[in-house]
Amino acid sequence: MNDLTLPLSGLSSVGGKSAVARCDGGMLSSNSGVLALAEVEKRLWVADRLARCIE
Repeated sequence: MNDLTLPLSGLSSVGGKSAVARCDGGMLSSNSGVLALAEVEKRLWVADRLARCIE
C-alpha cells in the first residue's frame, strides 16, 4: 500500500502539533485549505494589501 501521508513542511504548527496531509479519507472534505490560506495571510499580509488597494 502507498504511503499517502504528506508532511506540510514550512507551515506553522497547529496547537503545538505539526500539520500532516493524508489522502486516504475517501470523499471526506476538510478545511485544510483554510490552514494554508491562514499561513499565507500570516506571512504575506494579503488581506491588508488588498484593503489598501480598495481604500
